[in-house]
Amino acid sequence: MAETSRLIQAHFDSVAVNAVVEYRVLTPPRWAPGEPLPLVLHLHGAMSSSASLEHAQPLYEEAWGHGELPRAIVVCPSTPTLGGFYIDRPGALWESLVADALPQQLGREYGPFTSTALIGASMGGYGVLKIAFRDPARYLAVAAISPAVFPGEAIDKVPDRNIPAVLGDLHRAMGADSNDPGAYGFNSVYGRARAHRAQILLAQLPILIDCGAEDEFLLHEGAEFLRGVLSDLGVPHEYRLVAGAGHMGESAERRTRGAIRFLGSALRERPTP
Repeated sequence: MAETSRLIQAHFDSVAVNAVVEYRVLTPPRWAPGEPLPLVLHLHGAMSSSASLEHAQPLYEEAWGHGELPRAIVVCPSTPTLGGFYIDRPGALWESLVADALPQQLGREYGPFTSTALIGASMGGYGVLKIAFRDPARYLAVAAISPAVFPGEAIDKVPDRNIPAVLGDLHRAMGADSNDPGAYGFNSVYGRARAHRAQILLAQLPILIDCGAEDEFLLHEGAEFLRGVLSDLGVPHEYRLVAGAGHMGESAERRTRGAIRFLGSALRERPTP
């Protein structure tokens, strides 16, 4: 029988969000405590949970089996949509939890970690780009699938058609629910890219943006806008606009495989940050 990975469900009491946070950890076959490996933070989308990693487990196992991804510890925390969004607010520091508190917690049981890479879809795609751009030297690579980004850099420049339903909730949360342009810029992927351009270039951070060309939520318009901003800033990135693909749909597994391979290439070529 072929050896497989192990999926572990756990919880920890987080001061950052004043709550018990559930997360799942995927360890590679034959993993033993103390083995120094990279950490892959896998961020789920809106209205989801750490169960996202359970669905992706076969894709990681396949990548390990084909030598497309080095052995790594893969982790997905359950992050709320409303009140979460991977955004820091007073008493609910969800970005800080993902970027700082959770890796510290994990390091005590699954470390030492040799490096960290980020992958996320939809809301998770927004989260990984924002986190990576804030402190690019900390990360080896970032892959965003159908990221929840908008075609506008200011809170009043995003067309209404691009912020329906939960996307409108994210849009308001980025502005601290008060149309605060400073908060919006700080929580914007574009604002982070502009503020930390020099650090991103110095870190030579590998960046993947993958989006379906027929995204039901029009996120391909935001992805195109992001491609333009990064190009104007001279920030190298790989951009994949997938013809015929929607937000996730039938192409989801194929595109996630591609994003995992992207991280794998970066981890093989740059084993340490």
